[in-house]
Amino acid sequence: MTDKIKNILNEQIREEMYSSNLYLAMAGRLESWNLKGMSNWMHIQAKEEHNHALGFFYFLLDRDEEPVIPAIAAPDLSGIKKASDVFAAALKHEQHITACIGKIYELAKEEKDHALESFIKWYIDEQVEEEANAKEISGKLSLVGDAGSSLYLLDQELAARTFVDFIPGKTAA
Repeated sequence: MTDKIKNILNEQIREEMYSSNLYLAMAGRLESWNLKGMSNWMHIQAKEEHNHALGFFYFLLDRDEEPVIPAIAAPDLSGIKKASDVFAAALKHEQHITACIGKIYELAKEEKDHALESFIKWYIDEQVEEEANAKEISGKLSLVGDAGSSLYLLDQELAARTFVDFIPGKTAA
């Protein structure tokens, strides 16, 4: 494994751990607004992102490389004032992660690392789902607004989400 690949994979561990912390912070913000269903959705998102980081962690170990656990910056929620802001920020963040995953795929091709190219395809497909989910919820919030009975119903809908414990490359889908 080249140093370029090791570096980009360790950077992606940082990106995924930041994502986990960001979604946990968003969950706290939503919970403080009594939007417990939306908070539940974000708690599960945080757990999924943590598992995504573990996928890269174990991939490095499986390739006889030692993962580097980086420092994680604190999430900044200063511009988030309502539920629609939360999900708009989540969508923007997922688009950033999609770009990061794309860079890993391109580097895998460039370096002819077929194992990484195969491994990263799961993340590419996952990012399509991640963006679609955030876009759908943002769209619903645009329809219903940030107050009233429709917001309550959307909150109830998001409360139904459950966590599926899955680590890419380690557990069966």
